[in-house]
Amino acid sequence: MFRLKGRVISPGIKKVLETVEETLTGHASSPKLVFDFKEVTRIDGAGLGTLLKIYTEIRPHGGKIAVINMNKHIRNVIVRTGLIAILKCFKSENDAVAALLRHS
Repeated sequence: MFRLKGRVISPGIKKVLETVEETLTGHASSPKLVFDFKEVTRIDGAGLGTLLKIYTEIRPHGGKIAVINMNKHIRNVIVRTGLIAILKCFKSENDAVAALLRHS
């Protein structure tokens, strides 16, 4: 679970990417990642690009990404950019984890 806070924008998004990469180092194949957007107030192209980069790196290994607790603005941005097709959205952590495990 990655709990994001504040503005998910450049240049701060680099820290998120580094944290995810460190977490995945030496991790078993088929990573399932959940990003909690409860405390995110804004996301920009760099933030969206970072999520896409993470997805493209884990997808060949059977990895998936779920996002939870998005506010209306963040959800609209993700829908408008088409990332909704790869970022599975859920209302709770339990729902996200259950769905990711079910589709392993």
